[in-house]
Amino acid sequence: MCENASVPHHGHDGVKRLRAVGLGHRAPYWAAVLGGLVLVLVLAAPALADRVVLKTGETFTGTIIEENKTEVVLKSISGTTRIPRSAIKTIEKAEVAPKPPPGEKPKPGEKPKPGEKPPPPKIVPVEVDPAKAADALKQARSALVAGDWVKAGGLLEGLLALDQNTYKYDDRVRTTGALITCYLQIKDAQGAAKTIARRAQLARDPNDKRRLLGAAEALRTLGSVKVGDKTLSRFEEVLEAAMPWKAGQCLETAKQHARKARRLNQRAQLDKAADQAIKALNEANVYMPGFSARHRQEVLAVLVNNILEAGRATTEYCKKWRPELTRTHRQSLVTKALAMQWNARAKPYIENRVIGEQAVKNLKAFTVKYKAAALYSENKTEITQLLADLDDYQYYPKGTYFGYGYGYGYGYGYGYGYSTRRYKIELVRFSLR
Repeated sequence: MCENASVPHHGHDGVKRLRAVGLGHRAPYWAAVLGGLVLVLVLAAPALADRVVLKTGETFTGTIIEENKTEVVLKSISGTTRIPRSAIKTIEKAEVAPKPPPGEKPKPGEKPKPGEKPPPPKIVPVEVDPAKAADALKQARSALVAGDWVKAGGLLEGLLALDQNTYKYDDRVRTTGALITCYLQIKDAQGAAKTIARRAQLARDPNDKRRLLGAAEALRTLGSVKVGDKTLSRFEEVLEAAMPWKAGQCLETAKQHARKARRLNQRAQLDKAADQAIKALNEANVYMPGFSARHRQEVLAVLVNNILEAGRATTEYCKKWRPELTRTHRQSLVTKALAMQWNARAKPYIENRVIGEQAVKNLKAFTVKYKAAALYSENKTEITQLLADLDDYQYYPKGTYFGYGYGYGYGYGYGYGYSTRRYKIELVRFSLR
């Protein structure tokens, strides 16, 4: 195994050489880098015993390494997950929590001088003889300690190419973690992403697999080992940086569902759109437990604004077309052909006004059902105004007068100021004979 492979004895001259490349007694830089690397190498995979179930249904399996009043910290093949107490439904603990074997501490040394070592080339897999797998492990371990990421990476790639009978599950888990670090050290984001995806195939817990695939997606999408202001150099750092990124992607997907929802005048369709958006948001809990609860109102606000925008667009549409329908209504009463032409313009107006009004009317019951009453209160003034406007647009303008009749063959014109009666905008009725 990688963590048990011994470092070859270098002797007095060898120690000098190790110090020259940054492994002597005065090396806070390499001590930090290799200290994290050794932690990756000794990551224990088989004993996934503790189980945390969220209120939203997601399950996390691993080893609980820390608990306090506000959160539970769980470690698994996909890294460390901090789970808020408020998001947890149940915790199931194993009777005995297995501890990973202690790793070998790297030898300290001086930080290498800038520019002393040129950027390493790409990692090229080395063909490993199955009978000499143990020797390859030792060589890889020595290369890791020396900071020779390309050599170590090539050997680790060769070991992973061996069949599963020769190279066992536990070794593969540790090796993928070390190989990911090698790719990060040479700033090969795609190589690191590919290896993280391979590690995901080893995960026995579905959520571990999803978290690892999310981390791989982050590196592939960004095309860099830099996420935000942080340059990633170790596997654990990828998980720490990628999980918020992936949760943010889930949030944006949920908002897109809410933004693109249509036919929201139908209450069933509105509820369906909300459920789809919330489902997409809940996916983020796999990457950052408790995330959906913090952003639920934000997603519902997008859906509410979608309806308000539709209401605004409908009022503008009615404002534009009502004068035209009013002006041409007299002509529609002269012949059947003109009546049919006028109806063709009036029908979409009537339908759109009803659809817009019903969508806005749905807001009150919707915000109550989804426990977002604050969203209704915040927009109540605009909602009230939109409903008043849309109600008015079902009628011709105030003062419109249509003479002695209201239908095909009766009208004698219209004007303003002759009547206080409001006439509804309706399709002209005429005989097909």
